Parts: sequence; structure tokens; C-alpha cells
Amino acid sequence: MRRLITLATCLLLGACANSPQSIYEHAVRSAQGPIAKSNLEAIHNTQAIPLPVNPGLLLPVWPIGADQPRVDFGSSISNYRVFSLQLNKGERYALNVNSLCHNACLDFNKFALKPRALLLDAYGTVIASQPSRASAVVGQISMGWDGEAPEDGTYYLLVAADNEDTGKTIVIDNIWINNSPLMAVKVDMHSAPFGQINAFSTSNDE
Repeated sequence: MRRLITLATCLLLGACANSPQSIYEHAVRSAQGPIAKSNLEAIHNTQAIPLPVNPGLLLPVWPIGADQPRVDFGSSISNYRVFSLQLNKGERYALNVNSLCHNACLDFNKFALKPRALLLDAYGTVIASQPSRASAVVGQISMGWDGEAPEDGTYYLLVAADNEDTGKTIVIDNIWINNSPLMAVKVDMHSAPFGQINAFSTSNDE
């Protein structure tokens, strides 16, 4: 009887087979193909995308899904993308990553990829990992990295899913109904192993 109740609940909510943890276990961890064991290997295992600079309001969108390569962070495995940018020694940078809610947050259960990003030099050395800026609302997670290039060269922004928190609540927000704060509804957004991101750089004069 208990199994029947559990199965009925899963069918009703549509949450068992397609849960973020299930997707992570089957589509990410069990996928075929190489898994990068180092930052340098992760750079070499994919074609770097030139990082857009000051793209304006029409931000390019890139999916991070099962088709992207994987990297082993030790405690979790994640699909990722790599973006490249040229910097001169002492040049300031402002890097930005947005993660967008699945299906424009129209689904009853709301999910988004929780970003995990590293700024790397050409040898895979970590230049920056902890974001300088971060904000989150239901619909989008935004992170930014501000700093100064230590040397002339090509740098790489590796953006992956933070799969250590797969399925967990990452945003709790109050959504107003009919634009009234008196009719606010608390809405959660949860971490998923796949999603869509924006990645771009803003120059000093922006």
C-alpha cells in the first residue's frame, strides 16, 4: 500500500522520474564520453566561445545540457561551457553570468541551473572563483566577477552547474498578484543540473 501511495504521488506531481537529482544521476553522472579531471583539460575538451562585450539588452543565451562536456569538481560532476577573452596586464574586467528559470518560470515547479564559474588563465590556473556580486529572484540568478588581469593573455570563463545543491531550494521570493503587496505569494525556485545562461563582459566605460 505504501508503494502504491508513493507511486500515485509521483504520477500526480510528475516529479519522480524527472526530478533534478534523477536527471543528475542518470544524464550527468552516467553519460558517455570523457570527464575533465583538471581545469586545463576542461579548457581543451571544448571549443571556447568568445565572450560578448557590452551586448546590450539582447543577451545571447546558451544552454548547458547533456550535450555539453563534463568536468569533475571532486564532490560533483557538471556539464559546462567555456568562454574566452583577451586581457592586458592590469586591465580591469567585469564578468557577468545569468542563469534563467526553466520555461520562463511558467511551470508549477520552478527550476534553474545554479551557476558555478571559474576565471582561468591559459594554464588552467584559477584567477577568480568567488563572485564579487550576486543577486537572485524567482526567474533569474545573477553573478559577477570584478578584478584585474595579472598578465597579458587569453583568459577563460568556465561556467558549469553547481550540482552539489541539485534539487535544493536556491531562491525564495514573494510574487505579487495583481501588483498588490497584500496579495503576495511565496514562490520557490530549485537547483537543476541543466539550464540556460547568459555570459558577457562589461567594459569600464559602460
